[in-house]
Amino acid sequence: MPDYYIGVHLRAAEAARVRQAVADVFRGRGFTLIADNPASVVAEDDDALPEGDDWYGVVVSGPSGAGWVSVYVDDWADSGLLARELSRTLEVPALEIWVAEDVHWGCTCFLQGDVQGRFADAPDTVADTPEEAAAYAGDAAAFAAVLTAPPAQLQAAFAAAQGAAGTFAGPGVDALCQAVGLPFEHAFTGYEFFFSDDPDDYGPSLHGWKQFRHLSFRPPAGRATLVE
Repeated sequence: MPDYYIGVHLRAAEAARVRQAVADVFRGRGFTLIADNPASVVAEDDDALPEGDDWYGVVVSGPSGAGWVSVYVDDWADSGLLARELSRTLEVPALEIWVAEDVHWGCTCFLQGDVQGRFADAPDTVADTPEEAAAYAGDAAAFAAVLTAPPAQLQAAFAAAQGAAGTFAGPGVDALCQAVGLPFEHAFTGYEFFFSDDPDDYGPSLHGWKQFRHLSFRPPAGRATLVE
């Protein structure tokens, strides 16, 4: 199981438009789209993936609860940039959720390419100074305004997560998901899970699993990720 996984979740977006926007972001940075296949096919058959190691993968879900579409990237470090770009080009809220070693988690909310709020259950694990840590306290009102969620429910979720920091992150992520209407199974996963776990185990719990798509890109010379 990966030590760190992350997803970008877009509210009130069409899956086809999200997939096109993802391809546009990568193409804009010199990547070439080489395949667009059902994720269920490549998860079950490695031969359906590009040959060699010189490619970059992205999984885009179909539509799920409350209109969310989820995006999972091969390299977790790219998710922030992708969330920013997708929120700007699609003009929809984007919620980036990360989980580290199953015991810490956090999220960042974007709108029109700008950060609207950040949260981490243990801010000192992601910040170098007390001032920076304060930005990860989680402003429930700011999140609620963008995600159309009950502020009190978000505040309770953030407070409970901070109190349970260092234990299993699942309940905290689930409380956030319930507040914003995002399926928990879409949040508590990452790109590598689609290939390290048995699809028969996770597929039935993912909303619209048969509509998930796997995009394969060829990186430009001298680069392997979006942020390089």
